[in-house]
Amino acid sequence: MSTSQLLAALGDADPAVRRAAEDALVALGPSALPLLLARLLDSDVPAFENAALNVVRRSGRSAFRASLDALREAAPGQAQRRAVRAFTGLGAAALADYTGALGHEDPVVRRAAVSALGEFGKPGEFGEEGVAIAAQVVPLLGDPDAEVRRQAVSAFCSWGAGVVPLLRAVRRGGPGAARAGALEALAEIGGEAVLSARDVAALERLVRIKLPDDVPSPLTCCHLSWIAVSTGDQGGVMDLLGLSDPRRVPFAAGVFAADCDGHGGLGADPLAQYRRVFVTPELDGWTLVVGAWCDPVDEERAAEVLAACARLSARYGRAQAYWHSYQNDGSAVLVAEGGTVLRRFAFVPGEEVRHLELGAPLPYEQQRRAVLGLPPLAAGRPDVDDEEDEGEEDEGEEDDDWFWELIDLAPGLAGHLSLDPRNVDGRTPARGTGCLALTGYGRESGAPPGALRL
Repeated sequence: MSTSQLLAALGDADPAVRRAAEDALVALGPSALPLLLARLLDSDVPAFENAALNVVRRSGRSAFRASLDALREAAPGQAQRRAVRAFTGLGAAALADYTGALGHEDPVVRRAAVSALGEFGKPGEFGEEGVAIAAQVVPLLGDPDAEVRRQAVSAFCSWGAGVVPLLRAVRRGGPGAARAGALEALAEIGGEAVLSARDVAALERLVRIKLPDDVPSPLTCCHLSWIAVSTGDQGGVMDLLGLSDPRRVPFAAGVFAADCDGHGGLGADPLAQYRRVFVTPELDGWTLVVGAWCDPVDEERAAEVLAACARLSARYGRAQAYWHSYQNDGSAVLVAEGGTVLRRFAFVPGEEVRHLELGAPLPYEQQRRAVLGLPPLAAGRPDVDDEEDEGEEDEGEEDDDWFWELIDLAPGLAGHLSLDPRNVDGRTPARGTGCLALTGYGRESGAPPGALRL
């Protein structure tokens, strides 16, 4: 078969045909790669893309030059993303080539080279060679291109504690342009525990510089939990919730912290995700407390969040707690007014959560049913799988409509009753400054590392 025929076979529906074409193209060597990569940049066929990337990866270091050329030629957007995937997937055999590309004139190439090196493990785990790799990335912490700088910081964060001594040395002795990036990486790797008093003061100065121009931004965490209180009394809300040690931060830094903390709980300390929350400035008459600690149906937190919302609503009139997954894993809501919890409901596909339901369906829920042309809900009939619906005409279509309504129930209800956090932005009326505050878990175990990206 010709090279063109083999390339066509990479998109074949039969996996066996694709594998045979991969084997043949790898056997052809570097001569086939320019044409393959050119086709990859133009392809919208997922099967072809995956097979083509397999060929490049299996070619190893011999694919470096062709993948570098493809990366330089790729147009911004999907083609460039495919080129980056090809360039960064060559493995340890291309280590010397990646380190050489750190000084390339094209910032896209520099950024991709850093990304590739960031996948080579944690220097603390593979010895001096890893630390030597990290040392070569140090200058890019001060790269003229902002995206390259961010990628360099991310690489150091992925390497973890093993690079802390190197970063501390940069903070003490330079190079000067890399010092700010080193500080950011240190803060994210270990928090204040690895920072000198001088560095903590530097972070606080940086915050003070940024705060006067700070504006709200969308709260787009992967797994977002928040409490909304109808007041601008930030201090009073924190006192009532038992939060302490507030530290002012720009809005985006608070959102980033909440997102990072929300990915905790998977390691040695399953409670790490509850140590800290982001308390927003007043947003159109509401104060939001953001973080996994606010989840109204979390096994660890559900009882306390319910009691907290009752207390908050007794003082401020209205308080709500929400959880929403941007991965379509579900929604949960809790609504309290005047000291009474009116409703708690969760929808998590594949999980039994009906025991968490409290109160009757809210008017908003019934309104959404009416808009979809569905019958009203009765208490105890919240789910798309309710047996009472069996045999009804168009049951599957109705279930599907209500399924997606429930998936987005938290932000939808929040937008109706208070604020949809996805829609918070620079146009949202804001007063005051947001802060990161410690919960009881944080006071006991210490502030979580990282998430101080400014």
